[in-house]
Amino acid sequence: MRCWIGLIVVGFGAARVQAQSSACTYDTCALRLRSRFFSGMSIVQGHDARRVAKLGLFAPHVDVLASGSDSVRSHFQAFRKHQSTGGALTLIGALAGGVAAGLAYDRAHYDAHKTAFWSLAAVSLTFSLWGGAHVTSGRDHLERSIWFYNRDLPRSP
Repeated sequence: MRCWIGLIVVGFGAARVQAQSSACTYDTCALRLRSRFFSGMSIVQGHDARRVAKLGLFAPHVDVLASGSDSVRSHFQAFRKHQSTGGALTLIGALAGGVAAGLAYDRAHYDAHKTAFWSLAAVSLTFSLWGGAHVTSGRDHLERSIWFYNRDLPRSP
């Protein structure tokens, strides 16, 4: 009896996987990055470029990449880690730069705040560069994740 139940469950699972794969071909489900001047960078899907996610300071959650194969998922998780770390470091760098600009704007007390200004300027530059390195690494992982995802899609007949 257990054998029959197992065969039925496996049969239904295989039918569902076949139904998903036939409806989702490379032409309809392939992902790519799209950059627009006013809307920024997005992940779009298919030939009609449906927006799946918008890339910003922190990493978005993309269901198809988070639930993909091991290669897709591992690169997507690395992207999320690097993008979020890079976004936080860049934000800290921007805040330090803003405070440094505020100190430089006060010309009457510049000499009193000169050390603080240059220290904050150095912190701003360091954190911005460090954050940019993480964001660049994250984008590389995202591109790899998308490549592995697209590679596994069936091609149109």
